Amino acid sequence: MYAYGIRDGGLSTATGSSAEGELPQSVWIDVINPTPDEDKRLLRRLGIDIPTQEEMKEIEPSSRLYEEGGALYMTALLTWNADQEPQNTPVAFVITPQHLVTVRYAEPQPFRSFIARCTKQPRQINSSVLGFIGLTEVIVDRAADLLERCGAELDAVSAEIFRKAPTGKGQVRIRPRDDLESVVRRIGRQYDLASKVRESLVSLGRAVAFFRAAASAWIKDEDSDARVRTVERDLRALAEHDTYLSQKTNFLLDATLGLINNDQNRVIKIFSVVAVIFLPPTLVASIYGMNFEIPELRWPFGYPLSLVLMIVSALAPYLYFKRRGWL
Repeated sequence: MYAYGIRDGGLSTATGSSAEGELPQSVWIDVINPTPDEDKRLLRRLGIDIPTQEEMKEIEPSSRLYEEGGALYMTALLTWNADQEPQNTPVAFVITPQHLVTVRYAEPQPFRSFIARCTKQPRQINSSVLGFIGLTEVIVDRAADLLERCGAELDAVSAEIFRKAPTGKGQVRIRPRDDLESVVRRIGRQYDLASKVRESLVSLGRAVAFFRAAASAWIKDEDSDARVRTVERDLRALAEHDTYLSQKTNFLLDATLGLINNDQNRVIKIFSVVAVIFLPPTLVASIYGMNFEIPELRWPFGYPLSLVLMIVSALAPYLYFKRRGWL
C-alpha cells in the first residue's frame, strides 16, 4: 500500500504499514495485491470497500462502472508486459471528493511514469479529480506509444514483404529477407498487441465517460474539464488508429500467406515440369527394355540411338516450356 499526498509544497509518500496513518490526509492511495486485512482497514479508515480481483474481472458494465456510498467505482483494463508477452490486467479506480484509490494486481508502466511525474510536479495529485485525470493522461500516452511502436514494426514488416530482390537476367521477384513463417509470427505478435491496446482503450474510454458524467460536480474548473474532454478525444482517435493497424495486420497477413502459397506452387510447378520432362525418356527406355525381339537390338548404333532419342525427348518439352514462359 502506497499513500501519496501534498505536504509543504512537495510530494509526501508513505509505504506499507506507515501508509495506514497517512490515509486520511493522502490524496492518492495505490493498493497492490491487497489482502483482506488491507481491504478492511480501508473500509474502516476511509469508508471505501475496494472490489476483489474476481469482481474486477467481470465484463458487464454494471459491475465495472457504478456509484456506491458517494464513491465512484470504475474498472478498466491496462496493457502491461508489452515488451515480452502483452497482457491486459484489470485496474480499479475508486474516487471520492477527497481520495483516489487504485487497486491493481500487476505493474503497468503508466503507474511508474505517473509517480515519477508527480515527484517532479506534486500538483498533479492536488486533488482526487486531478489525480485521476493525470493518471488517465499517462495511460493514454503509454497506449499511444505502444500503437506507434506497433505501427513502426508493421511498416518494417511491410517493407520486407514487398521489397523487390533481383533474381538475375533483369528479372525480379517479391520476397522478404526473413523466413516467411517468422514474418507471420511477427505480424501475429503485433496484432495481439494492437488488440490488447484496443481492448484497454475501449474500457478506459467508458470509465472516463462515466467519470465525466458522474463527477461533474467535482470538476470545478474549466481546465480540468478541458483535460477530461481532451482525454476522451485522444481515446477515440487512438481507437480509430488501432482499427487502422488491425486492418493493416490483416492485409499483411493475407499478403504473407499469399507469398507462402506462391512459393509452394512454385515448388509443385518444378516437380510437375521435371516429371513431364522425364516422361518421354522413360517411355523410350521402357520400350527398349521390353523382353521382345526388337530390330534395333542388332544395329551397331542401336544403343547410341536410344540415348539420343531420350535426350531429344527430354530437351523438346523443356525448350517448349521455356519458349512459352512457363519456366
